[in-house]
Order: sequence, then structure tokens, then C-alpha cells
Amino acid sequence: MNNYPWIILKIILTTFIFLYPATILAGPLESTMKAYLVETDTHGNEILKPTETAAPGEKIEYVLTYHNTGKTPLSKLVVNGPIPANTDFIQGSNTSKTPHDFWVSIDHGKTWDKEPVKRKRKNSSGKEELVVIPPSEYTNVQWKASEPIDPDEKQQFKYRIIIN
Repeated sequence: MNNYPWIILKIILTTFIFLYPATILAGPLESTMKAYLVETDTHGNEILKPTETAAPGEKIEYVLTYHNTGKTPLSKLVVNGPIPANTDFIQGSNTSKTPHDFWVSIDHGKTWDKEPVKRKRKNSSGKEELVVIPPSEYTNVQWKASEPIDPDEKQQFKYRIIIN
């Protein structure tokens, strides 16, 4: 007995089962995240080079781009960016032309604060005091856009880290 037609049918059904939800769930918002090595030319001008690797002491700029491919404006865009292990966020490097509120997390996105982040910590004598948490302890960054992203519009959000 030839099972070939049944095998083809199983492949088609399996492909449909796995791809159909992705098609339904695919929204009108496309996103990309690119990493660029930040270098300086002989004139002191910054040059951004696409990269997938970096060495200690090097700076990376992440560019997160969001594109509304739908037909209606999208509001309340929240953009999250990771601060990878063995890297530090470079304070003040977060930029966007889109009006926004900027937040940071020191606990992998469980809680969010505006800068400067302050926490109660025990000092060397064991007394609790309010201290400013350094950017080296940030684990994530976040932008909350205050303007909608219109159809066919792109919004970009950038930040930098340094490799430890």
C-alpha cells in the first residue's frame, strides 16, 4: 500500500497548523533590533558598523525600529531593550525623535523606574540609606511612546552599552 499521499497530507496539515496561528497573530507592527559597533575615525567622528560580536571596552549602539504596516494608527507603543550580561548601560545614550517617557529596570523588567533609580541599601555600618543605583546595575530599558505610530510610519529608539 502506498502511503505517499498520506505523508504529503500530513506535511501540509502540520505546516498549516504551525503557520496559521502565526498568520492570524501577525499584527500590523513590525520590529527590528540591530547592533552597531561604535568607532571613531581619524577626525574624531563616530562611525557605526553593523556587528554581531564585540570585545571588552567596546561600545554597542542598539537601534530598535518599529514600522506600522497597518491602515490605522497604533497607540501606547511600549519598547523594551535588554542590557545583556557583562555589559553596562551608558547613561544618557537613550534617544528617540518620538516623544516618550524613558524607564529603566534593575530586576529584569519586574519593576520600572525613571532615572535616577533610588533604593534603600545598607551602608558599611549596617544603616539603611537611600542610594542612587548606578547604570551598571540596569538590566533593561523601556520607552513609552506618547504619540501614536501612524500607518506606514517608522519610529526608532536607540541606546548604548559598553562591554565589560
